Amino acid sequence: MEYRLDIGAWGSVFAVPSMLADKHLKLAGAAQLKVILWLLRHAGEGFDTADIAAALNMHEADVRDCMQYWINAGLVAENTGVLTPPEPEEPQSAEQTGDKPEDMQTGQTEDTGKPPKRLPARPDKPDQKYLSERMKTDPAVEFLMNSADEIFGRLTSVNDKETLLLIHEYDGLPVDVLVMLMQYAAGEGKCNMKYIEKLAISWADEEILTIDAAEKKIQELTDRNNAAKKYQHILGLEAHSPTKKEKDFADLWINKRKFPDELIREAYEICIDNKGKFIQKYITSILESWFKAGITTKEQLRAQQGAKKKPSKSNTYDATYDLSLYETTSAIDDEGWDDE
Repeated sequence: MEYRLDIGAWGSVFAVPSMLADKHLKLAGAAQLKVILWLLRHAGEGFDTADIAAALNMHEADVRDCMQYWINAGLVAENTGVLTPPEPEEPQSAEQTGDKPEDMQTGQTEDTGKPPKRLPARPDKPDQKYLSERMKTDPAVEFLMNSADEIFGRLTSVNDKETLLLIHEYDGLPVDVLVMLMQYAAGEGKCNMKYIEKLAISWADEEILTIDAAEKKIQELTDRNNAAKKYQHILGLEAHSPTKKEKDFADLWINKRKFPDELIREAYEICIDNKGKFIQKYITSILESWFKAGITTKEQLRAQQGAKKKPSKSNTYDATYDLSLYETTSAIDDEGWDDE
């Protein structure tokens, strides 16, 4: 009698690395998981990103991004168009590597509490079911969501809550730091989640992971904003939300170099007199020349102007600034502020 084992659909299977299931099911997005499963299914075959895009109904550029995610994650290695498993590393002791012991469950270092570095591609946000489970099982997560409602003065949407959970669990911002970030954003009148997520990613990259570090960062941001508003006032410009370039300029000349208001105003007036309009690059060139000459007060400026006066009928004098940089450089737009 003959026998045959019929396992149906299980008759055609392919291997999936344990690393993918253990680590990346939570971190990777749906598109990234689709791409890696397609790659594993077609291992040994020749293909290009256009083939994958057509099979998965994706844009080819998105396919390349997903493949780069897996390369950066270390699941595959790329060499002249050939994808292979990464070379196994020889196990080393902590003494050999200089690494500190890690908590195998959280990936956090024993004494610093810093989360592992984020991968370049961001995963999809957690779904509502996972959010509900985390709020039920983790008081800190529930506190985070309730704090968001209080800070924004409204019930935050499920989508907003999912974004906050992603920031906390993927970007690694502790709950207390994230609450401080939201309070700062609310104080600036920016309660939208897009701004909060962008700021949170920046804080994570700068490893602002403690209350002290958050307080220092908030003070730095506040000083920059105040300096930019002061600069608008000095020049008599119409009040508006300052751009990054405005903040950078004001932070340098008002906060760091501590140039007096009258010198900044003087540079502005010279710009208007000579050019007939506000040109930020021109003003910067004047201030840079004064700074290099050691002029940091209006008295020093007047003294140097008097020393440079020429004994002529017109009683003219040499300028106390060198605008060669402005006159010879054309890479930056001359009209006001550059667009970001």
